[in-house]
Amino acid sequence: MRTWAASHRGMPRPTGRAREDRMRVRSGPVRGTIRPWPWVLLAGVLATAGTGTMAQTMGQLRLVVDPGHDFQVVLDGKHRLQERVLDLTEGNHRLQLWAPTRRIVDTTVYVRAGGSRDLIVRLPYAPEYVAHLQEMRHYRQRLWLNKALPTVATAGAAAWATAAYLGYRKAGRQLQDDRDLYNSSADPGEIAALKDELFPRHREDFRRSKVMLGVSTGVCAVAAAITVWAYRRADRKPLPVFEDKEKVRFDGLVWLPGPDGRGGTWTAAMTIPLR
Repeated sequence: MRTWAASHRGMPRPTGRAREDRMRVRSGPVRGTIRPWPWVLLAGVLATAGTGTMAQTMGQLRLVVDPGHDFQVVLDGKHRLQERVLDLTEGNHRLQLWAPTRRIVDTTVYVRAGGSRDLIVRLPYAPEYVAHLQEMRHYRQRLWLNKALPTVATAGAAAWATAAYLGYRKAGRQLQDDRDLYNSSADPGEIAALKDELFPRHREDFRRSKVMLGVSTGVCAVAAAITVWAYRRADRKPLPVFEDKEKVRFDGLVWLPGPDGRGGTWTAAMTIPLR
């Protein structure tokens, strides 16, 4: 290896700042330096192109469903959604719609790229819900009969007992008036009429009214007891329970893996194709 003295014979050896400048000039710029801005520009161009291409292949589907709330949809047998507006790729898409107390509706819709369309669907009531409504109607009718008939009977017995009491009180007053007249009268003919006609007749009226009061009071008490028993018996009857089988079917439209990751559940559903 040649030294400075051998290669630069006759020249003064550089020192200090001159030596540093000379070394900087000889080294020159670092070759192979990576400038990042061309790659950033390329990535932006590719992202813009991809977004534009995706926008050109997407279409919009608006769901107009009766009932207008609380409905759900399974898209292509994979995704369970609740959105009213869906952005879908171009092509046919299978939609399975359901709402509480309603029947599942299964239909296929074609979505055009860059377009927008409305899907109007009326979900019919589930047969189980219709049967539940009829059962509730019969339950209310039986409940009304079980409570209304004893109540009406008790009210009638109470009215009868009230009328019997008024008749009993009237007969008692009449008999008391006859006694007062008998004690205060000085007319022999009037006294004889009281003893022979009025007293016996009014005593019989009082006796009959007394018997009627006792019978009506007993009937009213029995009717009231039956009414209380009927009310308690009716309140112990459970309300009909609605079992939404369509919900069970709808929940099974999407595959759910088991706890161990190997098994799962799948339930088929009865559907109505739209025309």
